[in-house]
Amino acid sequence: MDWFRVICELDDCKYDIQKISESIEIAYTTIHGWKMGTEPRHADGERLIKLWCKVTGKSRKDLPVLDASCWWSYHL
Repeated sequence: MDWFRVICELDDCKYDIQKISESIEIAYTTIHGWKMGTEPRHADGERLIKLWCKVTGKSRKDLPVLDASCWWSYHL
C-alpha cells in the first residue's frame, strides 16, 4: 500500500492529517509517521482505507499501491 499517496489523496479532498486523525481516532503523530514511511498496524490501516473509500468515492481496488521496486525508496 502506498500510504503516502492515500494520505495525500485525502488531503486533496480537504482531509488534512488533523482531520484524518479526528475521523479515525488515531494520533496525529502516528498518521504523520505513516505519511513518512512507517507501516500502520493492520486494523489501523483498515480504518484509513475505509475513510479513503468514503471520502474519495473510490473502491478498494483503486487504492494506490507501491510497485515492489519503489518499496525500498521509502525504507532507506
